[in-house]
Amino acid sequence: MSKKVIHPGLSLDKLLNERGLSQRDLASKIDIAHSLLNNILKGSRNINVNIAIALESAGFKTANHWLTKQMEYNLELAQKDEEVIKKKMSIKIWNEMEQIVPLTYFKKQSKKINSSDDIKEIFEIYNVQDFNGLKNKIENFSPIYFRKSSKFVENKNNVLAWSLFAEYLLKNETIKEFSRETEINLIKELNNCFYKNESVIDNSKKILNKYGIKFIILDRPSQTPVDGKSFMSGDNPAIALSLKYKRVDNFAFTLFHEIGHVFEHLTNPNKPEYRNAQFFINSSSNTEIVEFEADKYATEKLIDLNLFNDFIVVNDEYSDEAIIKFSKKNKIHPGIVRGRICYLYNEYYRKRSSITSLNKIELD
Repeated sequence: MSKKVIHPGLSLDKLLNERGLSQRDLASKIDIAHSLLNNILKGSRNINVNIAIALESAGFKTANHWLTKQMEYNLELAQKDEEVIKKKMSIKIWNEMEQIVPLTYFKKQSKKINSSDDIKEIFEIYNVQDFNGLKNKIENFSPIYFRKSSKFVENKNNVLAWSLFAEYLLKNETIKEFSRETEINLIKELNNCFYKNESVIDNSKKILNKYGIKFIILDRPSQTPVDGKSFMSGDNPAIALSLKYKRVDNFAFTLFHEIGHVFEHLTNPNKPEYRNAQFFINSSSNTEIVEFEADKYATEKLIDLNLFNDFIVVNDEYSDEAIIKFSKKNKIHPGIVRGRICYLYNEYYRKRSSITSLNKIELD
């Protein structure tokens, strides 16, 4: 303890001696128990407001003097307390972290993150040991396979936060072993799920997990123009979607795009260079070759090209009736069919359609 800052009780004890008063005399004057005063004079009990006022009334300096001395002593003591030092450092790091990490987003998404007491949780999400490791990871983040739209503002730090949080949430999830041999059945079950549009999100997850693919829907922070991501989580491929648009056609295409990455890249034995890659997608972006391959995969797996070409040949105006008839015959959700037409013929978006209401994802 610093010699300049001592417990005010020691000063009071010295003052007593100078005035020739006993502890019992002072205890009687300020109407407190002798044992309490004895502890104050030894420095083991604090001078509170009531005692400070009583001392002033008894002619022992002002209440403000005693309270100020007590506060100075408590502050000096706290500055050297390990828990206080630790808390002070945590608050400092938390405030610095706020400049590079979307803490508000994490607070909203996780019950485990609320204040500077939860810094370790952030470090776990980012898989780093300390704040310097966190800064380095953020500064060096540059996804190779990342599509984004020039129409939206991108915050690279937020993209990384969403990406790593998805990995963190799926890391300890245990599901069936993945096998590339089940691809045909997986696609068939998912297409049937889209066609029925009954609890499509939950049922899609069950199907994906059944075939060894981890899956999560995760909201995005602001300025994060990402629709989805595919990556390896342990020995299992994993897919995270942000569900920007709650439409069957958008959900189905985005999911199949990521499944395309799973089979064409992440688990493709002929392309080992992609095993540890991470693929990000935004539906309105320009593409590189891997994104083109994933788009092609989604297009072909959602609607057989021969079937769709036959439909295009015999239909000029693509009426709702024709789309729904084609949909029922081939068990393809009408929203997916209309979405394909809209993609090929942009002007078709302007046409009013009853299929729009059918295209809403049924979450329950």
